Amino acid sequence: MSTRTGLPKLDTSNLWDKSYNILKEKIIRREFLANEKLSIPELAEQLGVSRTPIRDALNRLEMDGLVKTVSKVGTFVNAIEIEDVQNIMDTRLMLEFWVADKIAAQTKDQIQQEVVTMEQILQTSKENIEILPLDTYLQYDYNMAFHLEYMNIGKNKRNMEIYKSIMNYRFLAAQASLITKEMVTTALEQHTAILHAVKEGSMYDIKTMIKLHLDDSKMRLLEKIHANGGAI
Repeated sequence: MSTRTGLPKLDTSNLWDKSYNILKEKIIRREFLANEKLSIPELAEQLGVSRTPIRDALNRLEMDGLVKTVSKVGTFVNAIEIEDVQNIMDTRLMLEFWVADKIAAQTKDQIQQEVVTMEQILQTSKENIEILPLDTYLQYDYNMAFHLEYMNIGKNKRNMEIYKSIMNYRFLAAQASLITKEMVTTALEQHTAILHAVKEGSMYDIKTMIKLHLDDSKMRLLEKIHANGGAI
């Protein structure tokens, strides 16, 4: 029998978005496990809503790549396997390299204006890793915020949508029990090197540091998947 904490009842305003958002959070934080079957009647009862918002939420989650529906069988939480990680990281690398090309075409004055928020995120994250408990620090997801600001430099809404859609996997690796302060510190050092390369406007240096950072992230995630039997 499952010992999972029950889902909270929702108020009646904007039920469709609220149903989607809470189910998405439960999935990406693996409170619903990989390959677990999701029952529409049970979810509707636990959230205190009709089945219609739940069906809509599951349809949207399938578009996000977080669940899959098997005809006449049901809807299941998607597992992330080695091939998925490799494909995701290839796409991230392609998109972040594309931004590096855009940066190389700008003047240093233009670049300085673009990186203000990146600098603020990096500074805040460096300060907070020293004063906050690790699990609290991870909830702010400064890593994600840093990369989204970097992607913003490209000023391409479609690329940003693609980038966000493939980043759901990150939450699966962002459990405090699996991340150490040393890992966070290493990521911050890599972000610092990326920011320096961006400010200098060197396409080669930006791509070099981006690849180093993403290769390191991929290695850590693949190690986790191997340790978990080939999927998370």
